[in-house]
Amino acid sequence: MKRIGGDVDGPEGYLAIAFDDRRYLDLAVNLALSVRRCEARPISVIVNAGIDLPPSERALFDQVIVAPPEDTLRGAMNKARLYDLTPYARTMYVDSDCILFSPRIEHFWHKYRGHAVAVEGHRQTGGPVFACSLGAKDAANLCAQLHLPYITVFNAGVIYFERTDAALAVFDKVKHLHAGPLRDVISYQYKHKGEYADEPFFGVALASFGVPPFEPALTARLQVTTPNVVDGVMDLDTGDLRLVKQPPGGTAQLWAGVLCHFCGLAPMKTYFDLADRLRTEAGLPLMDRALFQPVLLTATHHTEAMTHP
Repeated sequence: MKRIGGDVDGPEGYLAIAFDDRRYLDLAVNLALSVRRCEARPISVIVNAGIDLPPSERALFDQVIVAPPEDTLRGAMNKARLYDLTPYARTMYVDSDCILFSPRIEHFWHKYRGHAVAVEGHRQTGGPVFACSLGAKDAANLCAQLHLPYITVFNAGVIYFERTDAALAVFDKVKHLHAGPLRDVISYQYKHKGEYADEPFFGVALASFGVPPFEPALTARLQVTTPNVVDGVMDLDTGDLRLVKQPPGGTAQLWAGVLCHFCGLAPMKTYFDLADRLRTEAGLPLMDRALFQPVLLTATHHTEAMTHP
């Protein structure tokens, strides 16, 4: 593993991944710009060989971590390597297609401190889970086959973890499940050849260690995702992130948070307008919109945590 930048591991920081495709690095740059706009914690990016950053982009990141080759973990499953690659004692991993809107993320750094791994979601014992247009799993079947009381269901666009033995055990479990005979029982093949959806492995691993997700009110979220959005406000100046979400056949509900996860870059115009704003402020060239196409990964039966204690 090669590190470009800081030589000393830091206590806290954000971490992103930009593998294989220059476009992922473009997204990571936008994420870094949004982080630097809101707060002082550093952000690092993990890349693989062949991903190059010009000096103007390199300056945005605390460290550029060149990951060693790994043939068995592809695409999103490289999140299983986060513990091995992070330069921080306390890490907030964030998908590159996210934008931070508010310094109120400080609340979540304090809230999660002391937890080996922290995610935001819900516990589920029946019905479809981890559903997208590429596949879905059944919670009851997973619980029965894996002898679990529930499945930890969450969007893996944000994962907080600390450098502890307990966190290491979770990430090792994810790798073990992916390499094991129940891989196709737990997950399904994802966007690229040989790639599996990462969330089912993490959801099962967390549940197997008895790690429940945080289940905040819909209007007090760390992460708000864009599937099923019908209206909303995204304001970089005020830090206001409020989205009205309505799944097919469901009722409209208001979600609010500090990080917006533009799943599949949808709504694409909104994402690019925000990215253009961030890049213009930083004096960076705008992205070529023609190079990006939306990939909507939302099944008609996609559900999110709609009820909370």
